[in-house]
Amino acid sequence: MQDANYGLTLAMFKNIKATLVLFIGLSALVIACNSSSDEMKADNALDGGRYFIENCMQGDFSKAKNYFLASPQNQAIFDSISAHYFLLDKEGRQQLRLASIQINEIRSIDPTHTSFDYQNSLDKIAQKMMVVSTPEGWKVDLEYSFPQKTK
Repeated sequence: MQDANYGLTLAMFKNIKATLVLFIGLSALVIACNSSSDEMKADNALDGGRYFIENCMQGDFSKAKNYFLASPQNQAIFDSISAHYFLLDKEGRQQLRLASIQINEIRSIDPTHTSFDYQNSLDKIAQKMMVVSTPEGWKVDLEYSFPQKTK
């Protein structure tokens, strides 16, 4: 029986294997980056508001944070919304996840600001939301949408 050597040494085989692993890893990283950036950008006001509300109702605050204007005030309001969600019991969170969004009215204020009235099917409390166009997509202005009570 003859030994089939094909001219590959152990060192060459390890280099090919390492290069293949690196190529597969980089390909996966590029694909993941491209798909997540597409998911994160809202192309219109309705999508920006809807993505924010849906992710909050689902308890996915890591995704929801991509859909509000970044400012210290908005971050504080967002943290309050998140804390309120986790104060609900398991059944309350499940009911909220199953609820749907009902859009009552959409008003374009100007080319970069849109306001809409909505409610969810669970509590049916009318809410107003302002969504603003930014270079990163349409984002919710939480200061307008969820004003904080002054003491």
